[in-house]
Amino acid sequence: MPEGFPHQIPQPRLRIGDRVSWRPLPSQDFGTVTGLQYAPAEHLKSWAWRYLIWLDPQSPSHAWTCTDTAWEADLELLTTDQRNTTLEVGQE
Repeated sequence: MPEGFPHQIPQPRLRIGDRVSWRPLPSQDFGTVTGLQYAPAEHLKSWAWRYLIWLDPQSPSHAWTCTDTAWEADLELLTTDQRNTTLEVGQE
């Protein structure tokens, strides 16, 4: 566990229900935050927030998976006019 856990860890930048996209990477995936965990991030050599993302049906990777995970630094909050689609429970 990280030192000072749980009282001295950074607050998550994103919340459940936030619409997000991956920062400019080869992927143009986007979706909704449905879960989060504070976990060891080997690439950062520290702990960080990792999010579970329910992919939008129009997201490129949705053709083969409904969810993905991403580290906080790899995500950005979508504005309301960006990819303004609606996800419904059970929609695939």
